[in-house]
Amino acid sequence: MILYQLYTAVFKYGQTGIFVCREVFNNICSMKNKKRFKYSKKIFSNTLTYKVSMTLNLAITAFCIILITLYIIGNYQGFQDENQQWILSILSYIAIFNSLFSIVLTIETGIKIFTEKQKVKNIINMIALILSALFCIFCTGTSNIISYISGGIK
Repeated sequence: MILYQLYTAVFKYGQTGIFVCREVFNNICSMKNKKRFKYSKKIFSNTLTYKVSMTLNLAITAFCIILITLYIIGNYQGFQDENQQWILSILSYIAIFNSLFSIVLTIETGIKIFTEKQKVKNIINMIALILSALFCIFCTGTSNIISYISGGIK
């Protein structure tokens, strides 16, 4: 009987470690009282889509930082102008996409603040998304200004 309880706790409900021991202990105690124990399912607050979107936002923001670093190193090492323009255009497009993406995720996180109990985690996510959007807007503006200045006066 105990092996069956372990099997259902681990494989059917995906619980591990201390949760399995607690579930089996509660089940044994409830058998003494002749009450049937009901397993509680773990409720995930963040869906897979939300987690993937947040990870993608973080990766694109890191890619923007890498492009800025590459542009600065390219200025120091004397990259050709075409390569510098190419880096700036990629940075501009990626930053525009990420700022729009961050704004949409910020709206979704704002909705989650009012509908879920885990407010602190969602507020921290919202602050990170707002900072990411502001950074990407800064990257877009900076890359466009540098591209305009490097084009020269016509």
